[in-house]
Amino acid sequence: MSVRRIYILPTRSWVVLAAVLAAMWYAALSQSNSVAYLLMFFLASLVMVSAVHAHFALVGLAMRVGRIEPVFAGGVASVPIEVLNPTRRARQALSVAPNGHVFRERAHVAVGRLEPGGSGSVTLAMPSLRRGRAVIQRIAITTVYPLGFFRSWRYEPADAEYLVYPAPRGTLPLPEGAALSSDAVVGVGAGGDDYSGVRLYQSGESQRHVDWRAVARGQSLLVKQFTGTGSRRVFLRHADVAGLHDLEAQLSQLCQWIVEADAQGLAYGLLLPHFEAEPARGYEHRHRCLGALALFDEPNDAANPAQPGNATRRK
Repeated sequence: MSVRRIYILPTRSWVVLAAVLAAMWYAALSQSNSVAYLLMFFLASLVMVSAVHAHFALVGLAMRVGRIEPVFAGGVASVPIEVLNPTRRARQALSVAPNGHVFRERAHVAVGRLEPGGSGSVTLAMPSLRRGRAVIQRIAITTVYPLGFFRSWRYEPADAEYLVYPAPRGTLPLPEGAALSSDAVVGVGAGGDDYSGVRLYQSGESQRHVDWRAVARGQSLLVKQFTGTGSRRVFLRHADVAGLHDLEAQLSQLCQWIVEADAQGLAYGLLLPHFEAEPARGYEHRHRCLGALALFDEPNDAANPAQPGNATRRK
């Protein structure tokens, strides 16, 4: 059973409650009414009992963070969270919140009722404003159970990391590529010849190859993949964008080129001061190149970014 510290503070309902108690006290005092005193003390005791229940509503719970997909800067990362109730008592009115947003109810995601020995899964939205390696150190589990007079919360360590790609932005045209023979490169992309399956849609991609039939059936956005030889390959070099005004603009332009080349099914390579990737296609290659841009300031990690969709534990 967890022994993590649990915090508790009154909610905004406490103002109304305090006014009611003060009015009951004044009425009982001015009229010497024992019934009014009885009601006042009963309500006050009910409030104290609710504070105890608010505390114990979080005792024994646990949390697990799932796989986090990389996102582009300015986007919102979807953080899958599983709340576990290994105890023999049902829990309800639970929610999770990002660190520092316990009293900002708009940022909360309701978990719902947890049966004894059960669990509940939610997805927490985390704004990702800066390129690089995003770290989620802890997440709050909170409740206002049972009467809403008190909010109790506890912090669960997450220690999860995910990549934030640069924002795909820029006006420079995609560099001209060299023509390929029919057997020069074989890869997987959205612009090949033979259908090979589907994969999850990534933010910033062209929607030309989205499987809209799957969307109509209620599935997630999926992109059709094709295998083929393509028509040309391009090299995306950091030197080609060196004339832009700052580093973030340079990386955003390279990111925009990668998104465009991937959408067109081109074989593209990336050449950075501490990273080099030969022309290829496919989701793994795309993630490797975008991950190198995300970790541009970390040359030791740029060549081997975390696998897509993995929440990496901090060392």
